[in-house]
Amino acid sequence: MLTIRVLKSRLLQRVALAVCLLPLAATTVLPAHAVTREAPRSSAGISRSGEWLVDRQGRVLAMHGFNVMRKTAPYYPSHFDRRDADFLVHNGFTAVRIGFIWAAVEPKPGVYDNRYIRKMIDFNNLLARRGVHALLDFHQDLWSKSAGGDGAPAWATLSNNFLSDFQKLWDNAAAPDGVGIQTHFDNAWRHVVRMIDRSPGATSLIGFDPFNEPYAGLSSLCAPFVPCPAFESGELAHFYSQVITAIRSTGDQHVIFPEGVAQNGIARPSLPRFSDAQTAFTFHYYCQITQDATSDSPLEAACEPLEQHGVDSLLAYTASLDVPGILGEFSCNDADNDNDAMVDLADKHFLSWTAWMYYTAKADPANCPGQGLLVNDSRHGTPRNAKPAKLRAFVVPYPQAIAGTPESYSYNRTTRTMTLRYRARGVSGATLTPGAVTDVFVPRRVYGHGFRVTVHGGRTVSTPTLQHLEVRAAHPGVTVTVTLRPR
Repeated sequence: MLTIRVLKSRLLQRVALAVCLLPLAATTVLPAHAVTREAPRSSAGISRSGEWLVDRQGRVLAMHGFNVMRKTAPYYPSHFDRRDADFLVHNGFTAVRIGFIWAAVEPKPGVYDNRYIRKMIDFNNLLARRGVHALLDFHQDLWSKSAGGDGAPAWATLSNNFLSDFQKLWDNAAAPDGVGIQTHFDNAWRHVVRMIDRSPGATSLIGFDPFNEPYAGLSSLCAPFVPCPAFESGELAHFYSQVITAIRSTGDQHVIFPEGVAQNGIARPSLPRFSDAQTAFTFHYYCQITQDATSDSPLEAACEPLEQHGVDSLLAYTASLDVPGILGEFSCNDADNDNDAMVDLADKHFLSWTAWMYYTAKADPANCPGQGLLVNDSRHGTPRNAKPAKLRAFVVPYPQAIAGTPESYSYNRTTRTMTLRYRARGVSGATLTPGAVTDVFVPRRVYGHGFRVTVHGGRTVSTPTLQHLEVRAAHPGVTVTVTLRPR
């Protein structure tokens, strides 16, 4: 029997140790921000267009945010309310990854806890009202509670070894009612999606992440957290095809984000491109060193070349399929120099991300010892209840919606200078609404004394007291460059 420690950090360590591894410029000086809270940003339907996620105006979306989930009873973030949502929006976080726990969704075979599902839907509705988009995930670690993890119900846990339990999922072994557990899983997704799509927050969803960090079972002979091409292109691809079919049977058209084996981009994933036009890809990246180290560790800098290789490998894979990617998990510990580097690396590629995670969740299984943005989980998100260095790492100026085709982005943390360049023409497959504006988040935390903006190829059209700089191109097709500096 394979024995693995519960903490996610320990799981990742074992593998990482084994592998090691134009028109005239317009310049405006804006004053320090004068308002304390803004109206929520409008929610828009999100779809895939080539390798980009776009809103209903055809603008390319880039989203920053956190995983907000609970892996133990009551299996939803019961402390989270509008104050937390406002705190996220105020700091530029427009994305949340929500984890459904299958054991809570379907406590008995074919019997669904609609009360639990409605609580999760209410959570998404709250986020949507505040302009925060959610990626909905069926979450698991080590298959189920019996193995020291979370996710699957006891009735779907058919052995005493979590890798054997995964193999039974891929084989669609029969549950106690005689129905295959993979069939039950598909039906659970179908049931949840039908309920979600009747809710007001459905139009704000990023989409669905069908299964967190799938493990190859026993037949592939692949250890967890290492590349496993035959499994990904075989059993896992078949599994996702079935889940996608189940979701689409409801009439739903949200983007679906399958995950490959969590292997840090050591090799390109081997999941095929799915025939469904609204599928994308989500992946995780954890540097082994930072799972125990903090920013006081001299080893932290060793992560940067590993991350560069891993993220480049994963993005080369999404580019080869012409689909968008989302960085669904990273960070975990309080290694904030590395958090700086990961945020900057993702933003350089216009890659949306949700860091692990908002809460410390010390009682939850398979978590990291220093995870979480908040200091005290029983209190709401505020600047005083957030880890200062981690908040500084995650709060940066960046384009939340780009009215055109992204070309380049950079942010210098020393000079606090952000430069964005894009072409005012819709990305392939998307129709850009005439007059659509680019929305750049300008955090008070970075530009508390005001900022200077220089625009080539367009002009600013926003109210200067808001934390959102809006830019309209001078004419379609022009290259627009936006530069922010402290005043």
